[in-house]
Amino acid sequence: MPLKNIEIFAGCGGCSLGLKIAGFDLLFANELSPMAAETFAYNLLGEDLLQISERKGRVENTLWIKSQYPKEQLRLRLREAPEIAEQGNFSDLKCEVWENKLLVGNLCNLVDFFKSNTSLIEQIRGINVDLLSGGPPCQSFSMAGRREKENHKNKLPLHFAEFAGIIKPKFVLLENVKGIIVPFTENGTKYSAWQEVAKAFAVQGFVPVCMMVNAKYFGVPQNRERFVMIAIREDVALRINTLLKKEYLDSAFNFFEDVQQNLNDLASLSCKNLPLIKIEDENTENLFDGVLLPKITTSSDQFFTAKDALNDLIVPNYKSNYIKLLNTVFGETPEFINNNEVRKHSDKVRQRFMLYQGINKLHNGMRTKALELIAGVTISESEKSTVTKALSKIIAEYNPDFAGKLAEIIPFVLTTKHSQRALSENLPSPAQMTIPDELCHYDTNHPRTLTVREVARIQSFPDHFVFRSKITTGGKQRVYEVPQYTQVGNAVPPLMAKALGDGIVNALKLIKNEE
Repeated sequence: MPLKNIEIFAGCGGCSLGLKIAGFDLLFANELSPMAAETFAYNLLGEDLLQISERKGRVENTLWIKSQYPKEQLRLRLREAPEIAEQGNFSDLKCEVWENKLLVGNLCNLVDFFKSNTSLIEQIRGINVDLLSGGPPCQSFSMAGRREKENHKNKLPLHFAEFAGIIKPKFVLLENVKGIIVPFTENGTKYSAWQEVAKAFAVQGFVPVCMMVNAKYFGVPQNRERFVMIAIREDVALRINTLLKKEYLDSAFNFFEDVQQNLNDLASLSCKNLPLIKIEDENTENLFDGVLLPKITTSSDQFFTAKDALNDLIVPNYKSNYIKLLNTVFGETPEFINNNEVRKHSDKVRQRFMLYQGINKLHNGMRTKALELIAGVTISESEKSTVTKALSKIIAEYNPDFAGKLAEIIPFVLTTKHSQRALSENLPSPAQMTIPDELCHYDTNHPRTLTVREVARIQSFPDHFVFRSKITTGGKQRVYEVPQYTQVGNAVPPLMAKALGDGIVNALKLIKNEE
């Protein structure tokens, strides 16, 4: 019997794609942004929403929870700001189980719909859903953004927990940024966001197993640390714990029982006995034993690099084991590769990117001083002179005209983005961001930002996965628009999602074999 999955905060579909390969059939998905939904529908539901809107056709698999426009005005729906959509009176939802559907709109409104239709809840629970998955928006947890304890988006994982309590799946998979484990401090009091999230799921009857994982251990050419919680429905967790008798499950049960016994005083519950496991730990393989996570066999000298991911796009006939892996897991690369349009830059910006590329060629100590120099950190005049000469020499090797302009480029860099840097070709990429100009290419013949396809490669999306809607955005529109670069940067890397899905499949097989 096929495994059933519900995906919340689905984004463009990175997690759903990986879980599909792991063996899960999508029951339904939910995504707030119509721009990300356009990509999800195209790749995972076979529905070209833009084309349907242009020929005024009928949408079959994509439903709006709320909109200010009727379903006949699909083109307007695709550009509708979510907060405006919530005020609308049009809805496509009916009291029925949605098979292989995408529901566009706010999760809170979906929860309200379920609460007002108890027969629908009974139908969903009757299916005994195997997995509820999702990555709630995390800007206010992110170490790269503003950390705001009271940001309304911090409540989304709690709404996720409430939805899990309604659906009662066997497993829940939640992914978030590593910033969720760094406590907020307010008036001398520390707030551990990840433990508050774990509490919320324990209240709903799930035993939470919390861990830090890094995408590079799953074949993704990216140094991307993420918080992952696998929450197990109490009856399922009891069976797994009986079979495995693992220390980390015992500890999770202690936490679960503490929460159950202190429901009226959750704010004071310290939860000190809930472990946070890192897969980099020496004993990780023995700890997980291939059940909740596949065994981690990748060593540090086997990580895929930026060059493995990107070089075939600029060097004819270049092949890497990483591309072979993507083709094996997801299917062959198409003859025409979409989303690979190169962005244009001014000469000044190109020179700045060349400077970053030059810095990568310095040895470690010199590179540190060069980064301090362009970040505006005060260094001695002798260090400044040494760094400038070293950079000039390196850069002159691939662009003689540029070397003489170094003195005027450095002040320009100081007035622009300090977080920009070039990829190092022989290392995994830094964690991908949601805007296009954070990273530039490693190749000296390509001093430019990455294309959408190149960022997607680093995130482990296959080349046949096509990103839809606007390429980028800016200004006030950034508040609600989710263009292609943002869709890719926000996604769960499909290879990592597949590995997590494989682990949950292993656990489901374990309990099924004991029935």
